[in-house]
Amino acid sequence: MIVLWKNNRLSFLEEEVKLEENLQLETTIRGKEKYYSPNKFLNKVKKYGMNLGFRVLYGVAILYCALKSPDMPKEHKLMILGVLGYFILPIDLIADILPTVGLADDIVIITKAISVIYSSITDEMKEEAHELLKNIFGEKYEPSIEYEI
Repeated sequence: MIVLWKNNRLSFLEEEVKLEENLQLETTIRGKEKYYSPNKFLNKVKKYGMNLGFRVLYGVAILYCALKSPDMPKEHKLMILGVLGYFILPIDLIADILPTVGLADDIVIITKAISVIYSSITDEMKEEAHELLKNIFGEKYEPSIEYEI
């Protein structure tokens, strides 16, 4: 009975943490839904993810997970919102519909954002990013040490 209670309490605490993360994310993106929303982000990843390559896709997933983290500084979250908003836009510096070159500008911006927040990226964010990509791409996504940031 005690073990069951501990497990239920642990589950309750995990739910509280997720609720707090969602609340912070909602507060951060409030008023910016035109440019960024989690659903728009996930749809873009599903549509163009395979064209990016898994290393860049992993970087995008890390940015997404970092945005949700309560430990990420607000100035980093605002930058990440801008980067993910740019990633979502179909028409940007180089239109994403152009084969092979359409996502080049997105890759540069994603890479720069990763370099800025690198010291704030935790192992938990990295693992969550791998899990996100596994859920989206299933067996097509095979985590590799070469994807690590």
